[in-house]
Amino acid sequence: MEAAFSKALWDLGFREWAYQVIRADALPNEKPVILTTFPDTWYNHYIENDYHLVDPVIQKGPTQVEPFAWSAMSFGIDPSPEQRKLFAEATEVGLGEGLGIPIHGARGSLAMASMVSDHGEEELARLMAAVGQDVHLMSLAFHNHARELLALGRSGRTTVSLTPRERECLTWAAAGKSAWDTSRILGISDRTVYFHLDNVRAKMGVANVYHAVIKAIMDGMIKL
Repeated sequence: MEAAFSKALWDLGFREWAYQVIRADALPNEKPVILTTFPDTWYNHYIENDYHLVDPVIQKGPTQVEPFAWSAMSFGIDPSPEQRKLFAEATEVGLGEGLGIPIHGARGSLAMASMVSDHGEEELARLMAAVGQDVHLMSLAFHNHARELLALGRSGRTTVSLTPRERECLTWAAAGKSAWDTSRILGISDRTVYFHLDNVRAKMGVANVYHAVIKAIMDGMIKL
């Protein structure tokens, strides 16, 4: 699974990645669960120095909804001495800037995925604009399988029940189809498509269809 994730990200322009489970109930001395292709020397250094406790990407990233540049998490704050040390050392090993993907799973489970490219900040901004949502969905799919393999939240399945038509409309929305496209495919009016998608949002308690798609994929309710 890690190899497939690496190849998919490489094809989109990213050379390395990290995935970390976020646990609010973690003990102060408990080491984080991290899967990564970052160099072993950096990974070990990061763990030994408990950088996950001060890293703004990990501490603040899960509060975000959309993919973000790492640097955005340090805007507007005065870094602590530990954070300055982290930023400087990460920059030295070529990990000074990257893309953060907040992952919101079933029953409030949280994780962060991060990835870096071989290019500068301008290229990272271009990648975010071009493939940010694709990487977000890929990361959610990775998390969905990883939490199973890591025995995290194994029983955390949603109790939301969708009708067959609601599931169809949401599946086509996940495939990038507009309400008009879906109406033509299913032989119903676009107004009816909106009606079903509104019902889905209400049942799931989410703000928009994009969030409904993410939640449905995470909970195994639909497949791409």
